[in-house]
Amino acid sequence: MSLNRRKFLSGAGAAAGAAASVLAAPAIAQSTPSVRWRLASSYPKSLDTVYGGCELLAKRVELLTNGKFQIQTFAAGEIVPGLQICDAVQNGTVECGHTNSYYYVGKNKAFAFETTVPFGFNQRQQNAWMYYGGGMKLVNDFLKDYNIVSFPGGNTGTQMGGWFRKEVKTLADIKGLKIRIGGLGGEGRFRRRRHLPRAGKRRHRRRRMDRPLRRRKARLLQSSQAFLLPGLVGK
Repeated sequence: MSLNRRKFLSGAGAAAGAAASVLAAPAIAQSTPSVRWRLASSYPKSLDTVYGGCELLAKRVELLTNGKFQIQTFAAGEIVPGLQICDAVQNGTVECGHTNSYYYVGKNKAFAFETTVPFGFNQRQQNAWMYYGGGMKLVNDFLKDYNIVSFPGGNTGTQMGGWFRKEVKTLADIKGLKIRIGGLGGEGRFRRRRHLPRAGKRRHRRRRMDRPLRRRKARLLQSSQAFLLPGLVGK
């Protein structure tokens, strides 16, 4: 195939000029409207380890949109109480929120799994499940009934099981102790259960129940925060 060199070069130059003009154009068109959202947090401003997460998100969104999308953050109690973030997002009181989903197990026990359950995943396992194991899809399929979309929004790692005056060696040592556990743990799920195993397994099961709690108390609770947004399906 033969080409006219002069036409080819002139066409290529025009194409290059057009490409340069496209690259030089602003990343956001001037006609793009400004967006202002309010974010309600479950945490006080003094708790920078978690409240600082939503502040960082707001700054990043503003930077990435050249100031067109701004999120104003509010600490617990400034708009709604810290344990009512789910309701505030669901009802449209605020556009988004930053909270621990297991605060809302009173609505449905399934809320706990986005944050954690006692003796559940550690931080890496939780993130692996959310991002690569289908966790986010399961969570958001569940949240459709609440008109909410959720994204992971931070992780505090394992919370300590408690400080005790005497060493905890067996389940008998925890009788009468009060332990602070959020989510399902706070719903009374942390208790000794009676087992009725088959006779051949009874002795082995008893030994297992009486083992020291070193492994169990080492990973009592995982606290993962989430950003809640109103559901956009059908809007």
